[in-house]
Amino acid sequence: MNKLVTTGMLICASLSFSLFACADERAGKYQVQSQADSFQDDFGDLTEEEKALLKDDSRINIEFHNMALTVEFADSPDERALGLMHRKSLCEDCGMLFQFDSERIASIWMKNTFVPLDLAYITVDGTIIDIEQLEPHDLTSVKSSQPVLFALEMNQGWFEKNNIKEGDKLSIEGRVKQPKSFKSK
Repeated sequence: MNKLVTTGMLICASLSFSLFACADERAGKYQVQSQADSFQDDFGDLTEEEKALLKDDSRINIEFHNMALTVEFADSPDERALGLMHRKSLCEDCGMLFQFDSERIASIWMKNTFVPLDLAYITVDGTIIDIEQLEPHDLTSVKSSQPVLFALEMNQGWFEKNNIKEGDKLSIEGRVKQPKSFKSK
């Protein structure tokens, strides 16, 4: 029995070290490991089905002013509906980028959201047009001032702390969907 337990512990330790090494290798300018690990433990009251929506491949790299981040990416209706609900906390540089199916006047509320957030509405070319502060559990819909393709939620105060303002541009690296409004005829 002791050999079995020892062997199991060695296998777990080896796998943990391997995963840690891979994450460090991938991190480069994107802080993949630290951010992914930070928000994994604070899912609060999420169901198993909701947790499954937040799999590791639902992350995307973004950049402002040469500052790179890896954030969660919500591009399906279910992921967008869940958003950052039920989280008890969010790491300092963690957030979620929402991509809508087409450009639209977007609207977001804070139902079942425990963390105060900043919300940036972003046009198809990456320009931030609105930055709003959102309070936990507020059911007031906060609408974009013009049609947008993206919304980015970060911890409240994050945009000000990082000197990111309306008119600044966001660049996105990865698997962004072509919006329906841009499909060729």
